[in-house]
Amino acid sequence: MECEQMATPAKLTILNTRPSPMGEELQQRLIPQYSSYHFPTISNAPITLSSDVPLKQWLLDKSLAWIFVSRPTAVYFRQLLLQHDLTEFSPAGGIFAIGESTKAELQRFVCNPEIKIITPKHSNSESFLTLKELDAFQSFVQVKGKGGREVIGNALIQQGKQYYPLELYQRQLVSYSHTEVCTWQQCDLVLATSIDIAKGILTNLSEQLSNDEIQFLLHKINWVVLSERIKQFLMNNMVKEQHIFICEQSDNSSIINTINLISK
Repeated sequence: MECEQMATPAKLTILNTRPSPMGEELQQRLIPQYSSYHFPTISNAPITLSSDVPLKQWLLDKSLAWIFVSRPTAVYFRQLLLQHDLTEFSPAGGIFAIGESTKAELQRFVCNPEIKIITPKHSNSESFLTLKELDAFQSFVQVKGKGGREVIGNALIQQGKQYYPLELYQRQLVSYSHTEVCTWQQCDLVLATSIDIAKGILTNLSEQLSNDEIQFLLHKINWVVLSERIKQFLMNNMVKEQHIFICEQSDNSSIINTINLISK
Protein backbone atom coordinates (compact mmCIF):
# COMPACT_ATOMS: atom_id res chain seq x y z
CA MET A 1 0.00 0.00 0.00
CA GLU A 2 1.50 3.29 -1.11
CA CYS A 3 1.38 6.47 0.90
CA GLU A 4 -0.93 9.26 -0.17
CA GLN A 5 0.83 12.22 -1.77
CA MET A 6 1.14 15.08 0.67
CA ALA A 7 1.49 18.80 0.00
CA THR A 8 4.97 20.26 0.12
CA PRO A 9 5.43 22.10 3.45
CA ALA A 10 6.01 25.83 3.42
CA LYS A 11 9.06 25.61 5.68
CA LEU A 12 11.82 23.13 6.38
CA THR A 13 10.43 19.96 7.92
CA ILE A 14 12.68 17.87 10.16
CA LEU A 15 12.58 14.24 11.25
CA ASN A 16 13.91 14.38 14.80
CA THR A 17 14.90 10.83 15.79
CA ARG A 18 16.81 11.75 18.94
CA PRO A 19 15.84 9.60 21.96
CA SER A 20 14.58 10.89 25.32
CA PRO A 21 15.26 13.20 27.01
CA MET A 22 17.24 15.17 24.45
CA GLY A 23 14.74 14.48 21.68
CA GLU A 24 11.94 16.25 23.53
CA GLU A 25 14.25 19.14 24.42
CA LEU A 26 15.32 19.48 20.79
CA GLN A 27 11.71 19.33 19.62
CA GLN A 28 10.75 22.28 21.82
CA ARG A 29 13.62 24.33 20.40
CA LEU A 30 12.94 23.46 16.76
CA ILE A 31 9.33 24.65 16.90
CA PRO A 32 8.06 27.17 15.79
CA GLN A 33 11.03 27.97 13.52
CA TYR A 34 10.66 24.63 11.74
CA SER A 35 8.10 21.92 11.31
CA SER A 36 9.35 18.83 13.12
CA TYR A 37 8.23 15.27 13.73
CA HIS A 38 9.68 13.43 16.73
CA PHE A 39 10.11 9.70 16.06
CA PRO A 40 12.89 8.19 18.21
CA THR A 41 14.06 5.02 16.45
CA ILE A 42 15.76 3.50 19.49
CA SER A 43 14.91 3.31 23.17
CA ASN A 44 17.10 2.34 26.10
CA ALA A 45 16.41 -0.41 28.62
CA PRO A 46 18.54 -0.89 31.78
CA ILE A 47 20.79 -3.93 32.18
CA THR A 48 20.96 -5.72 35.52
CA LEU A 49 24.62 -6.00 36.52
CA SER A 50 26.25 -8.88 38.30
CA SER A 51 27.13 -8.28 41.94
CA ASP A 52 30.87 -8.62 41.34
CA VAL A 53 31.40 -5.26 39.58
CA PRO A 54 34.27 -3.69 41.62
CA LEU A 55 32.75 -0.20 41.61
CA LYS A 56 34.25 1.07 44.88
CA GLN A 57 37.66 -0.39 44.00
CA TRP A 58 37.60 1.49 40.70
CA LEU A 59 36.61 4.72 42.44
CA LEU A 60 39.72 4.54 44.65
CA ASP A 61 42.18 3.85 41.81
CA LYS A 62 44.19 6.97 40.85
CA SER A 63 45.52 5.31 37.72
CA LEU A 64 42.02 4.66 36.36
CA ALA A 65 39.88 7.05 34.30
CA TRP A 66 36.18 6.95 33.53
CA ILE A 67 34.81 7.46 30.01
CA PHE A 68 31.21 8.57 29.45
CA VAL A 69 30.25 8.47 25.79
CA SER A 70 26.76 10.02 25.91
CA ARG A 71 24.23 11.63 28.16
CA PRO A 72 22.34 8.35 28.78
CA THR A 73 25.57 6.79 30.10
CA ALA A 74 25.73 9.50 32.75
CA VAL A 75 22.04 9.10 33.62
CA TYR A 76 22.28 5.33 34.06
CA PHE A 77 25.58 5.62 35.96
CA ARG A 78 23.98 7.97 38.48
CA GLN A 79 21.32 5.33 39.09
CA LEU A 80 24.08 2.77 39.66
CA LEU A 81 25.74 5.02 42.24
CA LEU A 82 22.47 5.40 44.11
CA GLN A 83 22.09 1.62 44.17
CA HIS A 84 25.46 1.55 45.98
CA ASP A 85 24.35 4.27 48.42
CA LEU A 86 26.58 6.88 46.76
CA THR A 87 25.06 10.32 46.13
CA GLU A 88 27.98 11.86 44.29
CA PHE A 89 30.74 10.84 41.90
CA SER A 90 34.18 11.64 43.24
CA PRO A 91 36.72 9.20 41.76
CA ALA A 92 40.42 9.27 42.60
CA GLY A 93 41.26 9.08 38.89
CA GLY A 94 40.00 11.07 35.90
CA ILE A 95 36.73 11.67 34.09
CA PHE A 96 36.27 12.01 30.33
CA ALA A 97 33.00 12.99 28.67
CA ILE A 98 32.23 12.95 24.96
CA GLY A 99 30.02 15.98 24.30
CA GLU A 100 28.98 19.00 26.32
CA SER A 101 25.56 17.53 27.10
CA THR A 102 27.28 14.48 28.63
CA LYS A 103 29.53 16.75 30.67
CA ALA A 104 26.55 18.80 31.86
CA GLU A 105 24.73 15.65 33.01
CA LEU A 106 27.81 14.50 34.94
CA GLN A 107 28.13 17.87 36.63
CA ARG A 108 24.80 17.21 38.33
CA PHE A 109 26.51 14.70 40.63
CA VAL A 110 30.24 15.49 40.39
CA CYS A 111 30.20 17.78 43.41
CA ASN A 112 33.94 18.26 43.96
CA PRO A 113 34.94 21.53 42.21
CA GLU A 114 38.54 20.30 41.93
CA ILE A 115 37.53 17.45 39.62
CA LYS A 116 37.92 18.40 35.97
CA ILE A 117 35.76 16.69 33.37
CA ILE A 118 37.81 16.48 30.16
CA THR A 119 36.04 16.67 26.81
CA PRO A 120 37.42 16.32 23.26
CA LYS A 121 37.18 19.12 20.70
CA HIS A 122 34.54 17.24 18.72
CA SER A 123 31.81 14.96 20.04
CA ASN A 124 32.99 11.69 18.55
CA SER A 125 35.19 8.72 19.39
CA GLU A 126 37.92 9.70 16.94
CA SER A 127 38.41 13.12 18.52
CA PHE A 128 38.36 11.59 22.00
CA LEU A 129 41.19 9.20 21.12
CA THR A 130 43.47 12.13 20.22
CA LEU A 131 43.37 13.59 23.76
CA LYS A 132 46.86 13.85 25.31
CA GLU A 133 45.31 13.53 28.78
CA LEU A 134 44.66 9.83 28.12
CA ASP A 135 48.39 9.14 28.52
CA ALA A 136 48.18 9.88 32.26
CA PHE A 137 46.07 6.78 32.96
CA GLN A 138 46.76 3.06 32.75
CA SER A 139 43.20 1.77 33.11
CA PHE A 140 39.84 2.89 31.76
CA VAL A 141 36.24 2.12 32.59
CA GLN A 142 34.01 2.95 29.65
CA VAL A 143 30.40 3.49 30.72
CA LYS A 144 28.31 2.57 27.70
CA GLY A 145 25.33 0.91 26.14
CA LYS A 146 25.61 -2.75 25.15
CA GLY A 147 27.78 -3.10 22.05
CA GLY A 148 28.30 0.62 21.56
CA ARG A 149 31.47 2.66 20.91
CA GLU A 150 33.67 -0.38 20.38
CA VAL A 151 36.24 1.72 18.53
CA ILE A 152 37.29 3.27 21.86
CA GLY A 153 37.87 -0.04 23.62
CA ASN A 154 39.75 -1.50 20.66
CA ALA A 155 42.06 1.52 20.44
CA LEU A 156 42.86 1.54 24.18
CA ILE A 157 43.60 -2.19 24.20
CA GLN A 158 45.95 -1.75 21.23
CA GLN A 159 47.78 0.90 23.25
CA GLY A 160 48.34 -1.62 26.06
CA LYS A 161 45.80 -0.09 28.44
CA GLN A 162 43.57 -2.05 30.78
CA TYR A 163 40.02 -1.66 29.53
CA TYR A 164 36.79 -2.40 31.41
CA PRO A 165 33.47 -1.94 29.57
CA LEU A 166 30.64 -1.12 31.97
CA GLU A 167 27.45 -1.73 29.99
CA LEU A 168 24.46 -0.26 31.80
CA TYR A 169 21.72 -0.32 29.16
CA GLN A 170 20.82 -1.85 25.85
CA ARG A 171 19.27 -0.23 22.81
CA GLN A 172 16.00 -1.48 21.38
CA LEU A 173 14.56 -0.69 17.97
CA VAL A 174 11.34 1.31 17.98
CA SER A 175 9.03 0.25 15.16
CA TYR A 176 6.39 2.52 13.62
CA SER A 177 3.26 1.87 11.60
CA HIS A 178 2.86 2.45 7.88
CA THR A 179 0.80 5.56 8.54
CA GLU A 180 3.44 6.99 10.87
CA VAL A 181 6.34 6.30 8.52
CA CYS A 182 4.39 7.86 5.65
CA THR A 183 4.66 11.22 7.43
CA TRP A 184 8.44 10.99 7.03
CA GLN A 185 7.96 11.65 3.33
CA GLN A 186 7.14 15.24 4.19
CA CYS A 187 10.57 15.78 5.71
CA ASP A 188 13.42 17.72 4.13
CA LEU A 189 16.02 16.79 6.75
CA VAL A 190 16.57 13.86 9.11
CA LEU A 191 18.72 13.78 12.23
CA ALA A 192 20.73 10.62 12.99
CA THR A 193 22.98 11.01 16.05
CA SER A 194 24.27 7.42 16.09
CA ILE A 195 24.65 4.43 13.78
CA ASP A 196 21.98 2.58 15.78
CA ILE A 197 19.54 5.43 15.17
CA ALA A 198 20.40 5.49 11.46
CA LYS A 199 19.83 1.72 11.32
CA GLY A 200 16.46 2.24 13.00
CA ILE A 201 15.44 4.84 10.42
CA LEU A 202 16.41 2.63 7.49
CA THR A 203 14.76 -0.44 9.05
CA ASN A 204 11.45 1.37 9.49
CA LEU A 205 11.63 2.66 5.93
CA SER A 206 12.31 -0.82 4.52
CA GLU A 207 9.46 -2.35 6.53
CA GLN A 208 6.80 0.26 5.74
CA LEU A 209 7.53 1.91 2.37
CA SER A 210 7.95 0.63 -1.16
CA ASN A 211 11.36 0.71 -2.82
CA ASP A 212 10.25 3.59 -5.07
CA GLU A 213 9.10 5.61 -2.07
CA ILE A 214 12.36 4.95 -0.22
CA GLN A 215 14.48 5.94 -3.20
CA PHE A 216 12.47 9.14 -3.70
CA LEU A 217 12.95 10.05 -0.05
CA LEU A 218 16.68 9.26 0.01
CA HIS A 219 17.29 11.31 -3.13
CA LYS A 220 15.63 14.44 -1.78
CA ILE A 221 16.35 14.45 1.93
CA ASN A 222 19.38 15.85 3.78
CA TRP A 223 20.90 14.24 6.85
CA VAL A 224 22.59 15.72 9.93
CA VAL A 225 24.96 13.30 11.69
CA LEU A 226 27.59 13.57 14.42
CA SER A 227 30.57 11.71 12.98
CA GLU A 228 32.34 10.41 9.89
CA ARG A 229 31.41 6.87 10.97
CA ILE A 230 27.68 7.63 10.74
CA LYS A 231 28.23 9.40 7.42
CA GLN A 232 30.07 6.38 6.04
CA PHE A 233 27.32 4.04 7.24
CA LEU A 234 24.72 6.08 5.36
CA MET A 235 26.89 6.20 2.23
CA ASN A 236 27.21 2.42 2.41
CA ASN A 237 23.39 2.36 2.38
CA MET A 238 23.00 4.40 -0.80
CA VAL A 239 22.71 7.92 0.69
CA LYS A 240 24.67 10.38 -1.43
CA GLU A 241 27.59 12.14 0.23
CA GLN A 242 26.37 15.61 -0.74
CA HIS A 243 23.20 15.02 1.28
CA ILE A 244 25.06 14.35 4.55
CA PHE A 245 26.18 17.14 6.90
CA ILE A 246 28.33 16.55 9.98
CA CYS A 247 27.64 18.48 13.19
CA GLU A 248 30.81 18.16 15.26
CA GLN A 249 29.11 18.66 18.64
CA SER A 250 26.30 16.58 20.08
CA ASP A 251 24.43 19.25 22.05
CA ASN A 252 21.09 20.50 20.77
CA SER A 253 22.31 24.07 20.25
CA SER A 254 25.02 22.89 17.85
CA ILE A 255 22.55 20.69 15.99
CA ILE A 256 20.17 23.63 15.54
CA ASN A 257 23.03 25.81 14.30
CA THR A 258 23.86 23.19 11.69
CA ILE A 259 20.23 22.96 10.61
CA ASN A 260 20.09 26.76 10.34
CA LEU A 261 23.12 26.74 8.03
CA ILE A 262 21.58 24.04 5.82
CA SER A 263 18.25 25.88 5.61
CA LYS A 264 19.79 29.08 4.22
